Amino acid sequence: MVHAKMQNILIEKTVAEFTRSIGLIENLTDAHYTKIGAHFRHNLDFANAFMLGLEAGKIDYEKRERDERIEQNRGFAIEQIVFLIRRLQNLSNEILEREILVASEIQTDVWHKSSVAREFEFLHSHTIHHYALIAEKLSNSGVEITADFGVAPSTLKFWNERKKAA
Repeated sequence: MVHAKMQNILIEKTVAEFTRSIGLIENLTDAHYTKIGAHFRHNLDFANAFMLGLEAGKIDYEKRERDERIEQNRGFAIEQIVFLIRRLQNLSNEILEREILVASEIQTDVWHKSSVAREFEFLHSHTIHHYALIAEKLSNSGVEITADFGVAPSTLKFWNERKKAA
C-alpha cells in the first residue's frame, strides 16, 4: 500500500520536473533547443505511454509517438508539456495503489507485474536521467544550466548532507 503522503509526492515531484523543463525551454534559443529537443520528445513519449497505459491497465513504453515537431519546435514542445502536466495533476491519488502490467522491453510477449506508484517513480527517474544528458549537451554548447538540473534526488540529498557536515 502506498502511503497517502507518498502519493502526493510522486505526482508533485514529477509535475515539478516537467514544469522545470518549460522554464529551460523558454530560455533556450531555437538553435540550442534543436540540439537537445529529442530528449524532451523522448521524455514526453515515455510520459504519454505511461498515461495511456494507466487508461488501458497495461503500460508499453515502446509504443511512442516520436513526434518530431516536439524536437524542432519549442512552442509545440511547451504546449505538449503543459497538456501532460494537466493530465498528471488530474490523476487521483488512489490510482497509485493499483497494480499494472508493463511490457518487457527485451521479450515483447512478456508482461511484468508492477504498480502504478513504481512506474511513476520510474517515470520521474527516467525524466531526470534525460535532463542530465540535456544539461551536459547544453553545458558543452556554452549554455549555463543550474547545478541541480538532471541530478537525482539521492545525489542532491548527498550533496546537502556533505555541505552540512563541512
